[in-house]
Amino acid sequence: MGIVQARGTGRPSHLYARFPCKAREADHLYRITEFRLCFLGCPFRPGSRASETEPDGWLTLAGEELAVEIDCGTMTRNQMQAKWRRYDGCPSDILVVTVSESRMQRLRAQAETVRDRALFTTFQRLREGRPWVDWHGNTATL
Repeated sequence: MGIVQARGTGRPSHLYARFPCKAREADHLYRITEFRLCFLGCPFRPGSRASETEPDGWLTLAGEELAVEIDCGTMTRNQMQAKWRRYDGCPSDILVVTVSESRMQRLRAQAETVRDRALFTTFQRLREGRPWVDWHGNTATL
């Protein structure tokens, strides 16, 4: 399907898919796979509608189903705030994984609508096993 350069250096990864996919979606699909590899022992299913939004996936962890949002840094502030508003009525907590520390801090600051239900991290932090961060700046582990 394509080639993805996930980190700034090193060998690029070949991306394969069983279904047709637009080239601009390749990085997002790669990031979903990268997230899933960090939680191999946990059931994961692709996104399906919840309330007014559709997360990128659902992770079941310790019997609790969590909405997963993978952010590649392409959505604007207004788009993300609209996304958070669409989570109104969805009872699940939300795991947000993004590409950089600065992007994570921006998303965190803009997520007041879901402030009591969202945890944030970066792919680097996830790979290193570092804690997640809530809207208030407190750390949490899963």
